[in-house]
Amino acid sequence: MKLRLGLILLLFAASAGILVWMYYAATREPRSPKGSPWAETLADLDACCRRKHVKSVQYDHFAGIAADEKRHTAERLFRAMAFSERLQENNCATAILHLGGHYTPPGKIIIFGGTTDGNLERSVAYERQAHAGRSGADIRRAMERGNRYAARILTWASAGDMRNITLLERCRQEGRNAPDTGRFAVCPNCGNLYPSEYSDWYCPACLTEGKRFVLFE
Repeated sequence: MKLRLGLILLLFAASAGILVWMYYAATREPRSPKGSPWAETLADLDACCRRKHVKSVQYDHFAGIAADEKRHTAERLFRAMAFSERLQENNCATAILHLGGHYTPPGKIIIFGGTTDGNLERSVAYERQAHAGRSGADIRRAMERGNRYAARILTWASAGDMRNITLLERCRQEGRNAPDTGRFAVCPNCGNLYPSEYSDWYCPACLTEGKRFVLFE
């Protein structure tokens, strides 16, 4: 009899516990989905990924046109920039995964043609417009959220855009008759891009050793 009474009390206590838990689960505030604190940062990283992907495809195409025109300095610059953009796209995509998001590269990309001179002009205009349109807002949002990791990745990407502008401008100004002397080096970690004659012993952005830089010669 005592055993049966104890079993009944135990079942009653378990049922009461389950009811309390169900009430708590039904009335508490819904838990935010995983990764939602980083919604803005994830959107910024995704936009950066897509931008970098499109530029890498476009610059590879421009490099092919420059090769056909025997514009070898421009060819090497476009190939180095395409490689740098792919590295930075991968860095942003990795950050998205670490923050609980998902990245899918754009499926359809419109490829521009034209001459190398025109492609240099087009690339400078695009890089300037894209950089001015962001004004560091994506980096600032990541910093305000306390996400220094994402801010660092976005800073590398933004700095890469500025280097592209500088090198494209120089190549454009030198023109078709410039000596074929342009050589470039890319940090394999952050995508930092140099004229190879100015490459450093260590990457100033991520401290990767200079002997690991990828050369476009």
